[in-house]
Amino acid sequence: MPLLSTLLFGRPLSQRGEDNAAEVAALGRSLDRLLRGVLDLLGRETGESTEAFAQARMEWERVLASEYDYAGIAARRAALLFALHTLEPVRAHFAKREPALVADLEARVLPAAMPSFLSGMAQRPEALVVMCSTLTSMWKEDMGERGGRTCSEPLAS
Repeated sequence: MPLLSTLLFGRPLSQRGEDNAAEVAALGRSLDRLLRGVLDLLGRETGESTEAFAQARMEWERVLASEYDYAGIAARRAALLFALHTLEPVRAHFAKREPALVADLEARVLPAAMPSFLSGMAQRPEALVVMCSTLTSMWKEDMGERGGRTCSEPLAS
């Protein structure tokens, strides 16, 4: 299984091969296996006979049935980000290999990015992926999660 950083944000351009379609398909298959595991975990945690799980399964199956193209990979990545945001066992699994990334996603990135994604009814998965990629790779500043000054606090002179 590829690293979480690769699953979410792709391989560095310098490491990509010539057969992009084959690499995207391999990424899609890896994400599918992972998301099926998350769906299985969710069924065990909520009970597979519940109406809520049936609805979740239907929505996740739609994601899993999508093509291995830009939109389909973005939807799979957004589903993985949602699983990381909501399910501690998923975070624990990936923290074994990339603890700093998982800690940053949990404490800083997902609490900032996920609410607007969900309030928009999850209609822009590619925007969520790009936002999370930007925040984890280029925007390392404290965003108030450590009890620092927030934008609503006046500046002391």
